[in-house]
Amino acid sequence: MNNPKDRQAVGILNCDSNGKPNVFINRNSAIQYMLKALIIPATNSGFFTGYMSSFENNIIIEDYDNLEDDERINNFIDMANGKLFIFSYHSYYKNYEPEYPKLYNVSLVQAPALFTTDTYFYSVPVFAATSDEMTSEWEEEHKWNLYREYNNLEEFTQFIISKKSLGRIYGYSAYEFCPSFVVWKDNEGNLSAVGNIINNYYTAYGGLHISNEENLRMMDIGSYMKYIIYSVNINPTLMFIPSTIYKEIERKILEKTSTKFTFLQNNQLSEEELIEIDSSYRNDESIISLMNYYSQKDNLFYSLKDLVNVHTAIKCSNLTILSGLSGTGKSQLVNIYAKALGINNSDDNCLLFVPVRPSWNDDADLLGYMDITNMVYRPSNTGFVDLLVNAQKDENQNKLFIVCFDEMNLARVEHYFSQFLSILERPLNQRELRLYDKRYTNKLHNSNEYPDKIQIGDNIRFIGTVNIDETTYHFSDKVLDRANVIQLDVLNYSQQWIKKPYAALENTESWSKTEYNSLIHENTNSNTQEIRELLWEIHQLIKSANAKYGIGPRVVKSIESYICNLPETIIDGFDSKIALDYQIVQRILTKVRGPENQLGEILRYDSAENFEKIFNKYKDLSDFEKCRKEIVQKQKELETYGYCI
Repeated sequence: MNNPKDRQAVGILNCDSNGKPNVFINRNSAIQYMLKALIIPATNSGFFTGYMSSFENNIIIEDYDNLEDDERINNFIDMANGKLFIFSYHSYYKNYEPEYPKLYNVSLVQAPALFTTDTYFYSVPVFAATSDEMTSEWEEEHKWNLYREYNNLEEFTQFIISKKSLGRIYGYSAYEFCPSFVVWKDNEGNLSAVGNIINNYYTAYGGLHISNEENLRMMDIGSYMKYIIYSVNINPTLMFIPSTIYKEIERKILEKTSTKFTFLQNNQLSEEELIEIDSSYRNDESIISLMNYYSQKDNLFYSLKDLVNVHTAIKCSNLTILSGLSGTGKSQLVNIYAKALGINNSDDNCLLFVPVRPSWNDDADLLGYMDITNMVYRPSNTGFVDLLVNAQKDENQNKLFIVCFDEMNLARVEHYFSQFLSILERPLNQRELRLYDKRYTNKLHNSNEYPDKIQIGDNIRFIGTVNIDETTYHFSDKVLDRANVIQLDVLNYSQQWIKKPYAALENTESWSKTEYNSLIHENTNSNTQEIRELLWEIHQLIKSANAKYGIGPRVVKSIESYICNLPETIIDGFDSKIALDYQIVQRILTKVRGPENQLGEILRYDSAENFEKIFNKYKDLSDFEKCRKEIVQKQKELETYGYCI
């Protein structure tokens, strides 16, 4: 019954310039109509001629010769209202194709959801196992053998990999179009897209071959079926997918956001499920998962320990400084953190990068100054003051803001950042930044826009990025005493740059200040006393080298706060023992600097009192792996330069 040269398409009644459907009674007193094809790629003319006799035999169309012509036409138009035509046509050579080819085997289907007259469809092959009953019934009824030899999805995918014939597809032309995915229908009727497909072609016997790129990936398309035209009774081997839906499925497959299939050595199919992230959860684990998701989406790779460390430090520190080799992704990590919190999706400019300049000498370079001559306040062009003013507005006090001082040690931090180093340590209700003398309030032309003082709320997080080289300044103890300085690891890019199969996410819902601050806990660490004893011994050791140095109460409280604010779930082994190790490096060992005659005794392994002995004494609290490596590095600096940098 069906011809191998048959092509199947979707169409709609064509209308003239007045919007009237092209339906009329021809000279043989038969209803004749014209369809506009809605397929990609289009046929030569895009229009087809149909008759009442063009419909499938099982389609009942009422038409009575004894009625007036207008009534017959209106009845036909009413019957086609809200429906689309699925029809077959003969594939001619291009040079011989009639202007308006005749169509046949016409069926009617209800127009899918969101259909408009501007909707165009791609035709995509559908495959099923030999045991699929509905497909077998169609074969028998239409006398059309599909020649399918696979019994399940695993065998089907092996046929693709082996470039074996997948059988015949009715109404499809591999010469005109190659889809980036095909569809698999299981015995329960569930439909899934399988890609990436890069080529398709026929054998001499009409069997379809498919070539794939890299590993095959699959995604369920059940949620899209209300937009798609597919009828097992009409043609179980072909579905028509609207171009917008087709592009969305294609994008998800190309972005590897679908289920991924890897073929093992024993030719068994291994299915790796997608990692779904529910961004509606308001917990630490969700933020860290989103950080990992967005970093991989930007083709960046960080260790999970670094992500836990950075998030915990930002959450409970007044200032977090990201250090590392140039190109390790310090600035990008700030942007990724903002994405994880949904901040970058906001229209309120809640994320600000302030590029620090080497010429900055005082607060005016960052904050601006009061122009007495013109009686205006002139903020710096960094946008920093504008963000602070915006953040203190009543309507914004429950929004989160992030400020990143990029390459903040290009100038001396204690010069241009001096006010903040003091303000951020004060109680929340006393964190006021003075822009100018209050006696000028209401005297400046823009004092309504820029008040004399700004309240620095707990809805702002401050982050810095630094490169350590000959063009930058080292931090003073005043800065180090108030900051978590995190040295980002460089992952082994020959082995550890591996993307996880995350499912695609839409924009992350923005976190509010209340939601974020609810993650911050008071100190509940059961090892508090032992940790204080450890820190006191380290304090005594450092003071024995230089009486000006040591561990102040502020640092002790910060370390305790950090440890008790770790995620409840241990991620990548980052527990309280590792956290203590990291904190001693980030909050204490960063300040162990000086000449060999001061530090040699406390750094050498063979000295009477040194760090190594303290770490061994408190080995139950941590293995201090990171601390030990840092001590070794400082020993090398003493040997090479005679000075710890």
